[in-house]
Amino acid sequence: MDPLGNLVEWIAIYGIFGLIAIGLAERFLPALPSYGVLVAIGIAADDFWSLHTAVIATTLGSFMGALGLYFLVRVIGRKRSATLLYAVGRWVGLSQPRIDWTLSSLRDREQSLTILSQLIPTVRLIAPVAAGLLGTSTLRFIAGVAVGIVLWNGLFIAAGHLAVLASPGINSSMLALKILILLVVTEGLVALVWRLRRRSAVRVNPGASGR
Repeated sequence: MDPLGNLVEWIAIYGIFGLIAIGLAERFLPALPSYGVLVAIGIAADDFWSLHTAVIATTLGSFMGALGLYFLVRVIGRKRSATLLYAVGRWVGLSQPRIDWTLSSLRDREQSLTILSQLIPTVRLIAPVAAGLLGTSTLRFIAGVAVGIVLWNGLFIAAGHLAVLASPGINSSMLALKILILLVVTEGLVALVWRLRRRSAVRVNPGASGR
């Protein structure tokens, strides 16, 4: 059984438009594991498309989705956007404290964290809404999110391609499950380090917690 492999075969029917569509869809369908789909796309690269085509097309689709969310926030205003942000957060499984942490992080270092937010599962889905809510400039958002998406998509597509070269006939879904475990552990360690640094900063400068 290889559900992701079967999904990629269906995407391949539509060629580059299928890749763009799946990149766009992952922005609005939390149940769709983007890293798993990207790995499966990398595994199938030699059969259906080139690596650079896969990266460019999926990046374009995902970028369109992120940009659409960002401008939606700018249009509907901050009050409604805050409500939207928490609603989207619940939809993708993020608690309100986690969302507040994301907002605080983006506010402190917008440019670098706009990029990094695209490399954190689930957080990457709400980051465009958060950026719009915080009033991040359009050019800064475009530059940051574009770099982040290229890194995310390129990393997993390349991982899938290298995996199939090392082990022909590899099961896409099983590889994606292993990567998910690695991502969860890595994300947990990053969050722990951030909290420890935050607490250390508060102890050194008590006024920092109220900023």
